[in-house]
Amino acid sequence: MLADDFFLLSWDTTGSGKSRLHEQGVALGLAGALIGELVLHQRVAVRGVRLDVTDARPVKENVADKVLADLGNSPHHTDVRTWLAYLAQRSVEEVSGRLRNDGLLVREAPKILKRKQCRFFATDFSRAMWPMARLRLALAQCRPLSPQDMALATLMDACGLTDTVLDDPDDRRAARHYLTTLLATMPQPLSDLSRQVNAAVGDAVLTYRT
Repeated sequence: MLADDFFLLSWDTTGSGKSRLHEQGVALGLAGALIGELVLHQRVAVRGVRLDVTDARPVKENVADKVLADLGNSPHHTDVRTWLAYLAQRSVEEVSGRLRNDGLLVREAPKILKRKQCRFFATDFSRAMWPMARLRLALAQCRPLSPQDMALATLMDACGLTDTVLDDPDDRRAARHYLTTLLATMPQPLSDLSRQVNAAVGDAVLTYRT
């Protein structure tokens, strides 16, 4: 699932166990990925700033179906940014819980009162590193991407994680050009979603820094 890959991309589950981005940025990125899962399953459509349910049939995955039910129960709320903010409140818990249920992640609760953020560690090094390794290679070599990896790459960039994924400066210039091309040519619902996540994360960064 898209949000699982984004979690493994944005969280250092094979090292420190901490997120690679400030907490609100990760939460918003995961919220965007949860919506992106429903876009990829053709259950919702994103057009500009508007989000609409187009098919209420369950995806048959608990987290995705819970998000779909929330969207369907509030059809009068159509603003993408509103849903990103709402889903961000629980996105880390929902997605990490899904990974834990699949046996791919373990959680270490804070041992120090001042440390509020849990740490998460992967149980399978190869699986945990695969989303980052896959994107790093594809972007550096401008390889064709599946719709899911297009969404993952543009959400990664929207959240400011591109330099983390592409740790070689020589790869970044070509990759950024390729990302711009992807955003212009990928399916509109996914590109519009990425732009909304970018705007939301940008606002969160300003708040975080102040």
